Amino acid sequence: MKKPLLFVMLSFSLLLAACGNIEGSTSGTIFKDEIAEYIDTNYILQDVVTGQSGSNDISEIYLAENKSIDEVSKELQDHEKPREISEKVNNKQVLIYQDVFISLTLSEDNQDDTMVEISSYDFVRNNYHPNYFNGLFALWILDDILRDDNWANKRERKCSATNDDCYQGYGASGGTYKSSTSGSTSVRGSTSTVRGGGPGAGK
Repeated sequence: MKKPLLFVMLSFSLLLAACGNIEGSTSGTIFKDEIAEYIDTNYILQDVVTGQSGSNDISEIYLAENKSIDEVSKELQDHEKPREISEKVNNKQVLIYQDVFISLTLSEDNQDDTMVEISSYDFVRNNYHPNYFNGLFALWILDDILRDDNWANKRERKCSATNDDCYQGYGASGGTYKSSTSGSTSVRGSTSTVRGGGPGAGK
């Protein structure tokens, strides 16, 4: 009689553990930062985007349901103080932490939801169009954080040379590029059923 009882107790424990993960993402973030783990626990993972320069160019997209940008921004700042906090401009705000950029924008599908995008410094450095940060940060702040003198001007020239084939955030650039979940670092030629994003997508 002891074995069936032990089996029931073990099964119940596993069920409780599984229920504890339902609210947040169960896929797990690739970032080791505490703020990324907080986002992964509390919001819903939507997509993973790879850049054009290598495996370190990663951006993860989450959904904060029924929460405004201001609410999500406060939750993140209460959990961990960012290095830099931008103003909210045109329903967009960026928080910069020790190793990641976090962009907050309204969901295109539901204005009551907020999209939360975690980008590595490498992803921002190598893929973002500098215009994305217009009105959010002084250019010298980005140069300093990315440790790249005159980053914005150099990226502007590179983006112009490639017909502005640069990342403008998931909302503007997502939809036609391959996500990293496909197993390839290429961002072009998506056949995945998962919505992908990438530099220049959606044009």
